[in-house]
Amino acid sequence: MFTFEQLERCNRTELAICRFVSAHPEAAAYMSVRELAAATYVSPSTVMRWCARMGFDGFDAFRRAARDAAERPERSPVPQADLGELSLFFSRADSPAFEAMLGEATSLLEKADPIVFIGEGSSGTIADYGARLFANLGLFAIGLTDAFYPSGTFARPGMAVVAVSESGETPKLLETAEGFASRGARLLALTNTPGSTLAGMCDWSFAAGLAPERVNGGYNATSQLPAVFVIESLARRLVRPRSDPDQPDRSR
Repeated sequence: MFTFEQLERCNRTELAICRFVSAHPEAAAYMSVRELAAATYVSPSTVMRWCARMGFDGFDAFRRAARDAAERPERSPVPQADLGELSLFFSRADSPAFEAMLGEATSLLEKADPIVFIGEGSSGTIADYGARLFANLGLFAIGLTDAFYPSGTFARPGMAVVAVSESGETPKLLETAEGFASRGARLLALTNTPGSTLAGMCDWSFAAGLAPERVNGGYNATSQLPAVFVIESLARRLVRPRSDPDQPDRSR
C-alpha cells in the first residue's frame, strides 16, 4: 500500500501508523479519524498530517485506498510485512538499556589486542564481516571461521573473542570459545537464543530473541540483521572512522 519513497519521508510516529494500517487494512478502511488515532496512540491531527504526508487528498481518500488494498492484497506488497519481529527489535534497541549494554561490550573491547570473531556457517559469514569492518576502522581484528584451527597457537590474555552463533549451542564453536577462555581471553557472544550455553560462558552476551527459522531440511534462515546491527554499533563506539579522499577504495 505504501511505497518506499513514502515510508522514507515518515518520522517514527508516522511509521507506527503505516505499520498498523499495513497489518490491519480491512479495519483501517472503515475507521474514523479518531478511531485510527486511538488505535495508533496518536492525536487525530497527527493522523490528518500523516494522510497529507502520504499523498492522500484527505482522510476519505486514504480509506478508499485502504479498501482497495484490502480487496487486492496480492497487488499491494507491504514492505513492513517483511520486518515483523525486526521492527520490534529495533524499537527495543532505541532505549537507554540497550545503550548501556553496548557500553559494557565496548569496555571489554576497547583495550583488547587482538579482537577475534569466530563463527560457523551463516554465523561464520557474519563473523568474517565483523572482523573486516573492525579492521577497516583501524582495529586489530581477525576472522576465524574454521572451528578446527589450532587457536591455542595464538590465544593469549588481553585478546577478546566475539563468538557469533544463532543457537549458541554449536558444539565445536563452544569448544573453541572455551579454549580461548582457558587462556585468558575475554568472551563476548552474539546469539539469537536467550539463555544459551554460549551466553552462559561469556563475559558479555547479546540475544536478539527472534523466532528461529529453519528451511530446506534444517538450514538456518533466521535473520542476522540484529547481529550485524550490534557489530556496527560497537565498531562505531570503538573508533570514529575518518574518510581520506586521497586513499583508494579497498572495500572490495
